[in-house]
Amino acid sequence: MVLGCTTTAPPRYESTTQSIQDDKYNIQVRIVTREELEKQAGRTPSPFVNEPGLFDPREYVVVELIINNKTDSPAGFEMKDLEMHLGAAYYYTKNFFQIKQYWDNRDDINSADKRRMMTIADRYMLDRKVSVPARGLKRGYAVFLANIPKYGEMTIFLPIFGEGFKPDIYEFTFPFTKI
Repeated sequence: MVLGCTTTAPPRYESTTQSIQDDKYNIQVRIVTREELEKQAGRTPSPFVNEPGLFDPREYVVVELIINNKTDSPAGFEMKDLEMHLGAAYYYTKNFFQIKQYWDNRDDINSADKRRMMTIADRYMLDRKVSVPARGLKRGYAVFLANIPKYGEMTIFLPIFGEGFKPDIYEFTFPFTKI
């Protein structure tokens, strides 16, 4: 009898990319598929793909953020302020240390693969504090660890601080199904 390991189909999204353009920013949010994440990693396991199990049914959801700042002032946000809503559940991003810690606790992956996995994570993940230069571009991954239901909508809220103390909050909704 095998305990702790179940395989589920990955979510299928109606659309994997959404964009918003206004007078300040061009923002694109894209769901990065499991196939793409595995292809990026090559023969090394992807640090962003985990199999949900009986004891921990959560799985990684990876979104690529591309933010083009059209203003003359720098803008930014902290990853801890980025939210993902799935029904009544709220999830926040995982940082590089949390991803590393997750994989360090796994005995089924050798240390050389773990080092390569962390190189991949470091290359793609956004920093804890994201700064978008004036008239500049920022691109990278935000990673969530979430309980994904069989169907529903996933909404991502992105607060961007530009001039002033109040953020502009952008909302991206992705309907999906796992059935």
